[in-house]
Amino acid sequence: MDHLSAIRAFQRIVEAKSFTKAAAQLGVPRSTLSKALKDLEEHLGTQLVQRTTRSVAPTMEGAEYYRRTASVLSQLEDADMALRGMGAQAVGRLRIDVHASLANFVLIPALSDFKQRYPDIQLALGISDRPVNLIEEGVDCVIRAGQLSDSTLIARTIFEDRLVTCASPDYLGRCGTPASPLELETDHQILGYFSAATGEMWPLRFTDGGKESSFSRFDLAANDSAGLIRMMVAGLGVGQTHQSVVRPFLESGELVALLSPYTQSTIPISVIYAQTKQLNARVRVFVDWVVELLSNG
Repeated sequence: MDHLSAIRAFQRIVEAKSFTKAAAQLGVPRSTLSKALKDLEEHLGTQLVQRTTRSVAPTMEGAEYYRRTASVLSQLEDADMALRGMGAQAVGRLRIDVHASLANFVLIPALSDFKQRYPDIQLALGISDRPVNLIEEGVDCVIRAGQLSDSTLIARTIFEDRLVTCASPDYLGRCGTPASPLELETDHQILGYFSAATGEMWPLRFTDGGKESSFSRFDLAANDSAGLIRMMVAGLGVGQTHQSVVRPFLESGELVALLSPYTQSTIPISVIYAQTKQLNARVRVFVDWVVELLSNG
């Protein structure tokens, strides 16, 4: 029995709650995974997981073994990567999940630079605004805007983004330019964004003389951040989004920033990962690259 491979197989089975998902994430046949677990259980003399018709869950002994081996595997991986050399020598599969607008308008246009620097990293980029289960879906980390609400995860703020209110020149030519948030709320077409998970509207936020205000009225709304920007560019109304993702459209003239004296709020952009995982070398070089990209934008 390859003891280390068997432990890795057990870890992934517990995290994915499924033999099939774990096998797909590791790129091995399901039968290979089952045999590795069987050999590990025979070696330890105890059952590590319970199989049901719907999922796989660790036994009490399995949960304790998972807890004890998780940090060891993470440290071993870090040690391997340190010896191989970080930077250009970083190798292996990296699964990242990023919200749609950051992926489409910032990361993807610059990915050729990342691949030139780290050609041996196999980057699997998940693109969506929906919440993901990092453990079950085999995601190394996600990059998201806003505050972290899940106490089982760890968030490291990598960038403070600014909000920007904007519309297309076509819309402003037809409907005029609002001079204040009140005029915007009462006299204009509002484009909004709502959570793909809860359906909750994200209000437009403004500051006037140090006093913050917000409103959630909208005429059209999307639960996809890239879709919201596309609606702005299409001249459907006035919306609010992050400066980092809308910058290319402001520079090209496809969008115009509005109410700048009133749009002062900042939003933290964070890398989020599970408490049981340490940031390995692949994640670190990717995060450092994203920070550099956002800082230079």
